[in-house]
Amino acid sequence: MNKDILTNEFELLVKTLDQIQEEQSVVKRKLSELLEAAVLNEFVEWAEDLLQQILNRETALLLLRKDILAYKKWVLTKKGIAIYVDLSQNKQFKKFKDQVLYLETEFYQWKQIADKKFELSQINPT
Repeated sequence: MNKDILTNEFELLVKTLDQIQEEQSVVKRKLSELLEAAVLNEFVEWAEDLLQQILNRETALLLLRKDILAYKKWVLTKKGIAIYVDLSQNKQFKKFKDQVLYLETEFYQWKQIADKKFELSQINPT
């Protein structure tokens, strides 16, 4: 894999993380709006749990982004064009792709559940 292709792959991984973070910000904003509307106590517990999940995911996204960008920098400083032949490097890149895919899949499942809960809170206002 040459550096140009690899650079594009890195950019796709970082863009995926950015998209998750942006959409999570939307959920966080909805959560704030819901709390401001004085919801039922059951929603307060759910909101606290949801906020903790958001904070945990934000930390995971930041750590993974840092690792990917450091690895990208390391790869781009190598001299050869076809530097990505080494199996250990290939495994590391695949590991990053798998981690991003896992976070993306898990995030969208989590977001669907959160969106349903937000819809319920609007149907049954207090």
